[in-house]
Amino acid sequence: MLEKVTDRIYYMMPSNETGRPLIGLVIGDDHCLIVDSGNSPKHANEFQFEIEKMDLPPIKYLILTHHHCDHSFGMREWDLVSIANYKTSEYIKAYQEITYEDESLELAKQKDILNDFFITSIKNEIEDRNNFHPLNADISFDGEMTINLGGITCELRHITSPHTDDSTILYIPEEKTLFLGDSFYGKRIDGFNYYDDKPLFPMMDLVKKYAVEHYISSHEPAFGKNDFETFHEHLDLGFSIANKCSSLEDGVVEYKNRFDKEAPNDLVFFMKSFGLR
Repeated sequence: MLEKVTDRIYYMMPSNETGRPLIGLVIGDDHCLIVDSGNSPKHANEFQFEIEKMDLPPIKYLILTHHHCDHSFGMREWDLVSIANYKTSEYIKAYQEITYEDESLELAKQKDILNDFFITSIKNEIEDRNNFHPLNADISFDGEMTINLGGITCELRHITSPHTDDSTILYIPEEKTLFLGDSFYGKRIDGFNYYDDKPLFPMMDLVKKYAVEHYISSHEPAFGKNDFETFHEHLDLGFSIANKCSSLEDGVVEYKNRFDKEAPNDLVFFMKSFGLR
C-alpha cells in the first residue's frame, strides 16, 4: 500500500527492520518518475506490484538520491531512464567490481565499500546473490537538472550532506514537495549517529530556501513544515550546547538550567550526534 502525499506524489513506507528506505512516485500528465530503486529486486518488485494497481501515465524516469546499496540495488528491475549525479555513478562502480558471496562481502567491508548494516540487508533481501550484479545510472548529471513530466517539473540538485557527498535532492515546485533522500541523516560511527557541522549547516540553509510543505526523508514518514522547523531549532540548539559542554551529562544540565525542564529525547540525540558522550 502506498502513502499519499498529494494527488501527484506517493511513496511506499520504509522498513528499518529490513533496511528498506522508501521508494517515491511522482506523477506527471505525460510521464511518471520513481525516486530510488529499492534495496533489492524483491523490494522493487513489491513497489511495482503496488503501482500496477494505479491508472498512471507511462513511467519513464528513475532518480537515485545517492549511491548507497539500500537505494540502488533494485535498479535491475526497472526498465527506465535512470539518472544520478556524477559522484553517485562513480561510487556505484565500486559495487559493480565486487561479487556478493559472503567472502566478497567481508572483503568489501574491509575496503569500506560496505558496512555491517548493508551486508545484513544484502543477505536478507537479495535471494540469488550468486547472480546479482548491480546496475549503474544511464545518465549522470553535474550540479542541477530539471525534468518535465507534463504539468509538473522535478528539479534535481547535487549537494554535499553530512550523510554523503553524493546526495541528490529532488524538488517538485508545483506540489511544494522536497525529496531529501538520506541527506538529513548523519553517519554511523561506533554505533552512534554523527553530524559533521561543516556540510550540515550550509545544506540546511539551502533547504530553507525552497518553498516546501511536504518533506520526504528516506527512512521515516513524510513530515510537514512545522516538523521541519522544530527539527532545525533542536538541531541548532543541540549544536550550541555540544560546543559549550564537555560531556552529555553537562549538556543535559545546561539544557535544564536554560529552560527549567528535562531535555527531550530528540535534543539528547542531537547532542550525541555532535559528539557529547
